[in-house]
Amino acid sequence: MALPEAGVVGGRASGGEVAGRAVLFVKIAPSMWEVHDVPWDAPDAECTDSYWDEGETLHFALEQWAVDWVPFADLESFIAEHFHELNPSDVLRRFGEAGDDAYPS
Repeated sequence: MALPEAGVVGGRASGGEVAGRAVLFVKIAPSMWEVHDVPWDAPDAECTDSYWDEGETLHFALEQWAVDWVPFADLESFIAEHFHELNPSDVLRRFGEAGDDAYPS
């Protein structure tokens, strides 16, 4: 799975160390992603944040995590529902791509 050139993507992980968690990827630099994850059914739980260089390690993790990506059109509500500490419209305005063409396939 390839991540987009710029933007924000999120979904539910079903494998690996983040199985059963909502994950949100925010591209903060040309080859750097900020990754947030929180239990899917407990969005008020503490969110785990990490930083990943785009490369083989991140792509291997993505394969292991088996993320079911939410459609770009639903991303704002997904962020609001699962990542209470983030302002969805601000995250999308600052980091998001405008449209499904920026979304991973």
